[in-house]
Amino acid sequence: MFGMKPITGTMVDSLLFSASLLGILLLFSTFIRVKLQFLRKYYISASLIAGLIGLILGPEVLGIIPKDIISSWGALSGRLIILVLAPMLITGSFPKLGKLGRVTGGQCTWSYLATSAQYAIPCLLSALIFTPFMNVNPLFAAIVEEGWAGGHGTAGGMKMVFDSLSYGDGSSLAITSATIGLLYGVIGGTIAINYAARKGYIHNVVSDNKQVEELLDGERKEVGSNITISRNVIDIFAFHAGLVGAAVIIGYLLMRVLKVFFNFNLYWFIAAMLGGLVVQALIINTKWNKCIDRPTMSRIQGLALEFLVAGAISSVKITVIVKYALPLIIQQGLFMIIMPFLLFFFGRRLFTHNWFENSIIVFGTACGVVATGFLLLRLIDPELKTESAEAFAASRPFCSPFIAGGILTSMMPNLIAQYGNLTVGLAWTVAFVCILIIAKLAGWFKFNPEV
Repeated sequence: MFGMKPITGTMVDSLLFSASLLGILLLFSTFIRVKLQFLRKYYISASLIAGLIGLILGPEVLGIIPKDIISSWGALSGRLIILVLAPMLITGSFPKLGKLGRVTGGQCTWSYLATSAQYAIPCLLSALIFTPFMNVNPLFAAIVEEGWAGGHGTAGGMKMVFDSLSYGDGSSLAITSATIGLLYGVIGGTIAINYAARKGYIHNVVSDNKQVEELLDGERKEVGSNITISRNVIDIFAFHAGLVGAAVIIGYLLMRVLKVFFNFNLYWFIAAMLGGLVVQALIINTKWNKCIDRPTMSRIQGLALEFLVAGAISSVKITVIVKYALPLIIQQGLFMIIMPFLLFFFGRRLFTHNWFENSIIVFGTACGVVATGFLLLRLIDPELKTESAEAFAASRPFCSPFIAGGILTSMMPNLIAQYGNLTVGLAWTVAFVCILIIAKLAGWFKFNPEV
């Protein structure tokens, strides 16, 4: 009825074994992450370490882990993105601009400008250089935004999109792009902070010499979930998993309806996010809305994301990276120059107060992940006394559903395949200009900075 094939016990056994083995890698990587100071200093996650270990032990290097298991991890990553995005709009409320409207607007503008640049420039590069002179697949242009702004989760989750367009190399390249972006976000962001401090843009840079305790016990334990329903009724994790499941099914039905009746392809992970919006709309005015606990939803997303990242990196094809070495160096190296330009040029013109603090958090997020942005912010605002963190939180509902792993991210490979890089690149260039015009009209952008 729903177009799904029955799952045999053998299939379930294989999935359980593969997922458990990946869990062991995550566990082992956690020990390494906590133990090694270098990894702690640059906030390299255990899932990234697990993925690299899996890659080394896999058929691409040592051949200890069989190819079938690595393939299972890669396929699992492409589906786990559904569970990452499905809860995104189940928050107990609908997005609001917030009391810090101008700062929030500025951060939204910066994020969309970065996304526009991460699509326009690679598309034009591919159209004018990579494809005609190096015979590079046009879809290569999509990996910058999917990797840098999207992060490893989005890069791994886009596997099903690239596979549907017969571009099997895309997933490995996107994950490589995400790794480069993450490392650059931390290292390049730290360099930018030191430069800004010397120029007098900030005044309270703190040293990173303080040992941060990462194993929490006793009074230092943090609450990761709140009980909003009596345990006599249902476990709180199971209740929220049910909400996520409803979003996933609604998304699947939406995807099927659009395909059957309108011949429109909507990827399941984006449809599941829209399904989450439907779930939220259905319960927003009921007593059940008070039972939604955002931290619990975050735990579900976090669980899926850790396995997604580890599995996706483990399934990277090194031969593909070697094959694309020259265009990768050119493309990624160019954005190591462009991102600081966006940081310093537009940051000063989008924010009237604390411009560097408000810019560095979105810079870090556009290069790596949200954690990278907060890491950089805490280096210059350790007590979060500025409005930057609060404004950033208010800006995400206006950004995350659309860019850096949202709807526009999922559409890009198809747009490139259908219209070509030159057309798409010029369209994003126009979008870049339009964003500036809108920001100017809204009073968020000034051509002549006051600082």
